[in-house]
Amino acid sequence: MASRSSSSFSGSRSRSIPSSPPPVKCFHDEITPLRTVKFHGPSRGKRFYGCPYWPYEKECLEEYVKKLKEKNSKLKDDVNELALENAVKFESMESVKADKKLVFAMLLSWIFFAVVLLIN
Repeated sequence: MASRSSSSFSGSRSRSIPSSPPPVKCFHDEITPLRTVKFHGPSRGKRFYGCPYWPYEKECLEEYVKKLKEKNSKLKDDVNELALENAVKFESMESVKADKKLVFAMLLSWIFFAVVLLIN
């Protein structure tokens, strides 16, 4: 019985301990070291994750920026396409709304005509 209570206690205890976050990786898919800003200025002493190849291989940053720019232009194109689709849908909704108003006006005119015939 003692082993049951200790195992259930340890099980509940393991659930309450948060798991550690996954390691931060750079563009090279390498685990990045935690570094500290050493230059004088407002950021001095702040910690950041940086590529382990920096500053020897700056091309990784340039390549990453290039890919981000390509992704950005693709997303802009997607947004423009969606804007056009929405404009077309809005126009069709407006025409449907106008058609509904026309049908309603015709229905009212027929009812009015029927009432006038019944009165005479």
